[in-house]
Amino acid sequence: MTMMEKQPRWLPDISQRPGPRYRAIAAALRDDIDSGALPIGAKLPTHRDLAWRLGVTVGTVTRAYAEAERGGLIGGEVGRGTFVRDPRPAEAPGDDSGIIDLSVNALTQHPNEDRLRRALASLAERNDLSGLMHYPPVNGSARHRQAGALWIEQTTGLAVDPARVLPTAGGQNAMHLALAAITRPGDSLLVEQLSYPAVKPLAGLLDLRLVPVAMDGEGLLPDALEQAADAHGAHALYCMPRLHNPTTVTQGAERRRAVMATCRRAGIRVVEDDVYGFLADGPDLQPLAALDPERVLFLTSLSKNLMPGLRTGFLLCPPPLMDRVRTLLRATLLGVNPLGAELAAEFILSGAALESATQRRALVAERQAQARRLIPGATSDTACPHLWLNLPEPWRREDFARALLARGVRVTPADAFAVARGDTPHAVRVCIGGVERTDLLEQGLRTVAALLAEPAAMGESFV
Repeated sequence: MTMMEKQPRWLPDISQRPGPRYRAIAAALRDDIDSGALPIGAKLPTHRDLAWRLGVTVGTVTRAYAEAERGGLIGGEVGRGTFVRDPRPAEAPGDDSGIIDLSVNALTQHPNEDRLRRALASLAERNDLSGLMHYPPVNGSARHRQAGALWIEQTTGLAVDPARVLPTAGGQNAMHLALAAITRPGDSLLVEQLSYPAVKPLAGLLDLRLVPVAMDGEGLLPDALEQAADAHGAHALYCMPRLHNPTTVTQGAERRRAVMATCRRAGIRVVEDDVYGFLADGPDLQPLAALDPERVLFLTSLSKNLMPGLRTGFLLCPPPLMDRVRTLLRATLLGVNPLGAELAAEFILSGAALESATQRRALVAERQAQARRLIPGATSDTACPHLWLNLPEPWRREDFARALLARGVRVTPADAFAVARGDTPHAVRVCIGGVERTDLLEQGLRTVAALLAEPAAMGESFV
């Protein structure tokens, strides 16, 4: 053991620091790193040791270290401890041009790196590891279906038969399977007037005509849904009732019942996308799948909670459609990668996925509070990993996004989500979960706020 790795006696004085104690510890840590009292490479006390000496809970120290790690100040190494990192600014993740990218709706990865190492180590010790490398069963294994059913129950409160759950290669694969199962080429597909962008290329692949349905502050309007179905002879709907991307709205219980009543009258099958549902504070609203399990195909994914590269999702199917969905999966993928599905099952059945969801909710809540402090006009759902900013007049969405990019920040204008021309609001989506460093996020949000406060420049959109 080197001198640097000996257990240090760092003990910050937080008695005069305002705010929550975990933030006081993180601020003291930053100050001591800046002053040189804690040099680069210094090993920090364990969570338990520092908690005991400060008279706080272990959870408080854990949150403080996590805050400092998000700020790029410290980093953990499995089996060795937590060390001070070089705090010099780095480029924004995924972009060597220095752009702060607030256009990607992801969540920071570092809290789950240790979970991934543990899960991989557990798999490596198994005697049947080679068994995971055979051609997979198209249904997935019983363990994988059980894990999917448990994840749906944990995030929605809906207890389901594992036999109705099909593991998929992520949420988009689940979308593809569900829509292909309930439509035919040339059909019309009803969607929210602002919808997840991937639905547009998928509709092109399946030769479907997208029909936008009007929304209000609580999502789909039942009357508009019925009118659109009648006008276009549509019998399929794709929607995101909880923490909608991009508007962040969640349908209330009465609205959900009204939407499903309309679907029953009009003979509409529904694909319910709940990939952000795990961020909601408890399964307090029944999913559409609970209101009409024979009509709704429910999909979820682990990409937002754990890591996108896992490429594992789950599709809950009505029994009459299960054979068709299995046939589609066999024809396109043969079966889901069993190694990824096994990792996903390990995360879920061990409780690691639910633990991660709890951390993710805390992360999003903190970042929403940060965004609301810096951008007072932000009215997005506090459980959402993105903001939906309606722009003040005379700003136009394209001009605002272009001006923001010129200042080093990338966001997504509403055009990406609009299904039809003519009713696109002047708004932008700002993603707050994917930037690892909180100081970079703060810089990006301050830039957004500063531009919002300025009068719009007269550009081509005004001619």
